[in-house]
Amino acid sequence: MTVDDLTPQEIAAALAARRELGAEYEREIAASLAERMQRRIDSEVAARTGGEEKSAPSPRHDLEIVDSVTARWTALGSLAAGTIVTVASSGTSSDHGAISATWFGIIVINVAVNLGRRRRRRQG
Repeated sequence: MTVDDLTPQEIAAALAARRELGAEYEREIAASLAERMQRRIDSEVAARTGGEEKSAPSPRHDLEIVDSVTARWTALGSLAAGTIVTVASSGTSSDHGAISATWFGIIVINVAVNLGRRRRRRQG
C-alpha cells in the first residue's frame, strides 16, 4: 500500500475492519492507520517545502535544543546579574571582594552548565 492509498475510503475500511474484528484488534488497526497517516503527512510536507521527507525529531534532537536554550539563558542571565552587581557596586565604596565573589559564582555556574551539556553529549 502506498501513501496515496490513504483515502477516505481506506479510513472507512479500517473502521469497518475494527467493527468486524472486534476490540482485540483495535490497537493494531489504529497503529497501522496512524503510521500511514504520518507517512502521508510527511510526504505532503516534503512536497510543499521541496525537501526530503523527514521523520519526527528524535529525543536526542530535543535534548540538544533544550541544552542550547539552557546555555543561552544561563549566559544571558549571568551577564545581566554580573552587570547589575558591578554597576550597583561601582558608585559606592563597597568591598571589591563582594564583586569578585559574585563574578566567581557566575563563572562556577556557567562552567557547571557547560560541563553538564558536554557529559550529556558524550552519553547520547
